[in-house]
Amino acid sequence: MTSEKRKERADPPQPPDPKPKKPRQTDPPRPNPSLLEPHEAIIAELKTKYNVLPASVISSTQIRQRVAAATGHLLSGANPVVLLHARPAEVCKLITIAEQSKRVLKEEGRPCFQYNQLFDLPPETKKPDIVEKTVLETDAHDSDDDDDFEVMETRFEKAVFPQTVRTMKSMRVFLSTMAIPEIKAKSNVTVQTSEVKVKKHGQGGG
Repeated sequence: MTSEKRKERADPPQPPDPKPKKPRQTDPPRPNPSLLEPHEAIIAELKTKYNVLPASVISSTQIRQRVAAATGHLLSGANPVVLLHARPAEVCKLITIAEQSKRVLKEEGRPCFQYNQLFDLPPETKKPDIVEKTVLETDAHDSDDDDDFEVMETRFEKAVFPQTVRTMKSMRVFLSTMAIPEIKAKSNVTVQTSEVKVKKHGQGGG
């Protein structure tokens, strides 16, 4: 009995860890800065006078959520402006969001001014030419004279005929409950308005 009691005293139960390990939390995904980059200049210009809400439209964007965010901003606050922007593949979804947002504003008896404008997308990074890189890294002793001539010819063509960067355009839409002359005065802008006529009291026969 004495030996058993000694063993029990030698191995007392360990108290629970006062600082339990917290589950590892992953950082939320950060927005791609390249999506907002083409609009930074116009946002900085408008922010001196208007309350601008930029909203990107990508493949995973939920239309209802984006419409709710846009109309919520337009129906609250002073001088609200919503900037919807998308890449060419998502322009149709952008137009759907704009149309549904205007419908909500109309139901609320509020006018809506829509400004459509084309903008330049940032140029994509060109991938290196794997074939040319392989030829250049080949040992000179293992290559023929014809191969060396082709490499030099390629270098000469690039020097004489530099590669041109191809710019692609997409569309952005500004929505507001008021006219924005700063946007209307810019190039490549089309304007759509849906003003609501408010009936004055006392009008009508009787």
